Amino acid sequence: MGNNSEHSIYDFLTVRRIRQIQPYVLINSDKYSRLNLEIGEKNEKKGGEMGEGYRNFGVAIYCQIRDVQRMRDLNWLESSFNLLKKYLKFNKVYLETYRDEIFPEKEDMAKIKGFFESRGVKASAGIAFVASEMGYSRTFCYSNPKDLEKVRRIIKFSAELFDEIILDDWYFTNCRCELCAEAKGDRSWTEYRLERLEEVAKEYIIKPAKSINPNVNLIIKYPNWYEHYQALGYNLDAESKMFDMIYTGTETRDPEYTQQHLQQYQSYAIMRYLENVKPGRNGGGWVDPYARRCLDRWAEQIMLTLFAKPMEVTLYCYGSLFESIRMEDGAEKFLSYVAPVAGTVFEEADLFMDKLGQPVGVPCYKPYNSFGEDFIHNYIGMLGIPIELTPEFPYGSNTIFLAESAKFDCAILEKIKGQLSKGKNVIITSGLLKALQDKGFREIVEIECTDRKIAVKDYMLFMDHYKSDREIIIPEVKYFTNDSWEILTGLNKANGYPILLQARCGEGILYVLTVPENFSDLYVLPQEALSAIRQTFMRDLPVQLEAPSQICLFLYDNNVLIVKSFLPHSARCGITIKKKDAKLRNLMPRSERYFREEYVTTRFEDRTTFHTFMLPGTHRILKFE
Repeated sequence: MGNNSEHSIYDFLTVRRIRQIQPYVLINSDKYSRLNLEIGEKNEKKGGEMGEGYRNFGVAIYCQIRDVQRMRDLNWLESSFNLLKKYLKFNKVYLETYRDEIFPEKEDMAKIKGFFESRGVKASAGIAFVASEMGYSRTFCYSNPKDLEKVRRIIKFSAELFDEIILDDWYFTNCRCELCAEAKGDRSWTEYRLERLEEVAKEYIIKPAKSINPNVNLIIKYPNWYEHYQALGYNLDAESKMFDMIYTGTETRDPEYTQQHLQQYQSYAIMRYLENVKPGRNGGGWVDPYARRCLDRWAEQIMLTLFAKPMEVTLYCYGSLFESIRMEDGAEKFLSYVAPVAGTVFEEADLFMDKLGQPVGVPCYKPYNSFGEDFIHNYIGMLGIPIELTPEFPYGSNTIFLAESAKFDCAILEKIKGQLSKGKNVIITSGLLKALQDKGFREIVEIECTDRKIAVKDYMLFMDHYKSDREIIIPEVKYFTNDSWEILTGLNKANGYPILLQARCGEGILYVLTVPENFSDLYVLPQEALSAIRQTFMRDLPVQLEAPSQICLFLYDNNVLIVKSFLPHSARCGITIKKKDAKLRNLMPRSERYFREEYVTTRFEDRTTFHTFMLPGTHRILKFE
């Protein structure tokens, strides 16, 4: 098949897949249809040069060790490179120097590095400290002198060839061999691993690398399981100060049919969390196309990473961005939707990224090396409440959110008291209440989370009653009548149980959010119940959604907001601006559409609500005045 036919096939694949991902874009806008068709053609015309890349962020591709092995065939490297650059304006590659006991030759690495650099693409090193990825992954044993010497050898090899090295998210240990058990002694596994890997990073990674190449930029990439870092040796506090930069794993994949069950919102939230860990030195977000039901999830992971305004996005990995089949004449035919979809997402995001200010949200304090109600922040984010995770206590904020993980701060009770005494608002979960109630919490207010579990399906908000589709199981939160007061109640026959409870404490207000046993049951709450929760969380923010769950809000400090739907169906959505006669305009108009405006004056504030429909998988970039 000739080049012209091949070009049209690739363009057809691009448009066909994007039509499934963003039907609202393509069906309603000739501009975007032409853009999708032109991406590959424009990039292809640049020849061997990568051009200037995207205006608002960099794009890197991680080349796993087996990709690097294939790259020794320069013909394969040339053809695969030409295919990828047709869709992606990437300006960096990470070339892996170790994984699975595979050590590349120095001459091969130098040759491959030179290939990319001659085409205007920066080449850095990547390292995966994993002895075997097959089955139950086997990490290095950092008590074993042989493995430690191997670490030093790999680092030195990489620093001799490259000025930048990133550690893929395998710098942890799950080893419980006799050597580790003996070295651990009376400490917990978490304590031992935190101390051991901090020492190894200093003595076997940073020192050897800097001795070979004093200017080498050392980056540690953190995985998506941020609640559990410490249990396997990731010391986010210490390591973020030791390494030159950090990097964020924003892979969320399928939220239901994977073992991790990571919610889509996490691709944004974890990026913001690590940005707050090392401001300005968080190198970017890292996504992969694995464990998905459809390519929509691949596109969403990239887009949500970009909503957090990263410096760079890394695509893992080179060989997974395309597939190939062997033709009868022996030639390889490359076929894949993955790279074209990524390219289209980048092209669209580059049109609006410079319009976004600094991301803002409800401050949520998650101390270093903490866990509890694991990943609850992302379920809250999926309710349309923008969350700003931070490892430092947000003293200056008027309203803060604390999940159970805050219990790892031994001074958390005093900090809560301090906020309330200053007339500020503190929202805690039933999980944090249960963790603190016997440790002095009753000095603040006498509320208790019992061991009893209740099934509720109906809800009461003041005098109004609402029903949901199915029952959810919640813990019972007990309080004294008139000492605290229910805002939102779950009903079961002749009894009621608080879902959202408030208690005045000095000049401030303490709120308790009752978290269902299954966090995703928050999604089945009626929209009116969600609005009450949003109003409590977002009292200091200028915008609030009136929508079902799984429509998310991303907010920026320049009056720009993004509304993104993860629902599989269309849904009505109200966007409330907390001012009278507000204006709302679309920064990325895709067709002539208008919002239906409703002006509401309440006893507490003036506000303007704009009504619209959100189609499945779509997002809107808006600015209010």
